[in-house]
Amino acid sequence: MHPSLSALLLLLCLPVALNAGCGDDLGTGSGSGSGSDSDSATTSAGTGDSTGETSGGSETTGGSASDSASGSGGETTGSEVLCSSDMYWTMGDLESPLMHPGGACLNCHSMAEPGEDIIGRLAIAGTVYPTLHEPDDCNGVTASDGPVTVEITTADDVIINLTVNSAGNFFYDLEENPPITFPIKAKVKRGDQEIAMATAQSSGDCNLCHTEQGASGAPGRILAP
Repeated sequence: MHPSLSALLLLLCLPVALNAGCGDDLGTGSGSGSGSDSDSATTSAGTGDSTGETSGGSETTGGSASDSASGSGGETTGSEVLCSSDMYWTMGDLESPLMHPGGACLNCHSMAEPGEDIIGRLAIAGTVYPTLHEPDDCNGVTASDGPVTVEITTADDVIINLTVNSAGNFFYDLEENPPITFPIKAKVKRGDQEIAMATAQSSGDCNLCHTEQGASGAPGRILAP
C-alpha cells in the first residue's frame, strides 16, 4: 500500500493499539488513502493462482468537502466473516502497496528499526471492502463495479483524492506528497455515490479501528458505496 518501501516494513500490519476518536461510521461511513501498486501476488482460495497489477496514485487540490453522505452503501448488517473477493495476500512481508489488506499499516510501519525511512512515511492508509466483516489479508473492493476513491478533507480545507488499488488499499505517502493538517474528514466515493464519515479524525491509520469486527466505535470495515 510508490517508491519501494524499506524491506524493514516486513512486519504484519495487524491492528494493535487503538487510537481515541477512531471510527464512527465509514463502515456505514469511514475512509482512508491509496497509492500505486507494485508487483506482488494474491491467491484465490482453493486455486493457488497468483496475479500482479500496477496502478493508482493520489491527487491533491484546494477546496472543501461537504459532510453529508448520499447514495447507497455496502452491506452494513450482520456479523458473518466473509472474504468477498476470495483473494488473499500470500506474500508475507514482501513490501508492496498490495500488502496486508485490512491491517493497521501506520501502526505496523511505526515498529520498524530506528532510522528506517518507512517510519512516519504514510500519513493515511486503509482498505475499502464491499462488506463490514472481512478478514485481514483478504483483498478488498475491485474496480469491477467502477473505480473507488477515498476523498480526504484536511483541517485547512485541502481535498486529497486517494485511489483505491487492486487489493482495496489506499494511502497517502509523505515521501511523494506534502504534509497534511489533521484532523481530517473522509468520504468513500464510487461514481455519483458516496459514504461519508461523520466525525473528523486525528489519526490516519484507518484500519486500526476499521477491523474485522470494528473497534473504538467503528462498526467494522470501511465500506464502498
